[in-house]
Amino acid sequence: MKQLMIASAALLACACTPPATETTAANTAEPSLPAVTLPLADQAGNRMEALTQDGDRFCTGDGVWCATQDGDGVVVTHGGASAGSIAVGAADDGSTWTVWPAIVRVGRDDASLLIGVVVSTHQMYSGGGGEASQLIVYNVTGGVANEAVRMPLSASSDVRACFNEEDEKQRAGACHDQYDFVTRISLDESVTAGAPRIVLETAAGSYPGRVTRNADSLEAAPLTEADLVWAHDETCSYRRTYSQSADGLYAPDQPLPACSDYLEP
Repeated sequence: MKQLMIASAALLACACTPPATETTAANTAEPSLPAVTLPLADQAGNRMEALTQDGDRFCTGDGVWCATQDGDGVVVTHGGASAGSIAVGAADDGSTWTVWPAIVRVGRDDASLLIGVVVSTHQMYSGGGGEASQLIVYNVTGGVANEAVRMPLSASSDVRACFNEEDEKQRAGACHDQYDFVTRISLDESVTAGAPRIVLETAAGSYPGRVTRNADSLEAAPLTEADLVWAHDETCSYRRTYSQSADGLYAPDQPLPACSDYLEP
């Protein structure tokens, strides 16, 4: 069995889906979620499996499905024959992309799949920096790959908060505001027929305590040792189930909050 953190900013139904929960103790710790153990399978024959990387080539354990990063895109093969291609575009100085190291094999006939590309944006600035990753999921069927959904995958930012000794004293030595956003993506194993459903769970928080990029931290009251903990963000820690509609696109059971403090580096 392979341990894979399917987290890492979009795979893949009702408005009553409960939010992700954490214990009180976990709310003062850096955001984290348990790893996903692959493979996973639902009762309809859909299977989420890990991909093994060999250079620019990513393949399932049995070698039937492969995805090869080729220039500005991805070529998908099934049993050695072309199954579709994905045009991603060239990376620039502020972004990178790679194949997401998991796929969902659709149905018992194994004739189509969901495959993801992770696009990461990087931003550096004086005394800090940030990165946010998005998962773009494609539905590969009938020799064609079509975009099915986009979802947040991960994000992390450090924002400088001290500029002299007085600031360092006011901040109790915590001279960076930190923002972390992590995800866990898995298969809905309760599906009994039809297309797979994908479950997205997130956890987000800031340090030290509740901070926001929309306000100057130095204008807040001086920090104490008790303030040097992570603050759990309930709004941006959630659970969504993505289902496929008749047009082949996937959508969550509830809208996603913006969470711009985390997802805009």
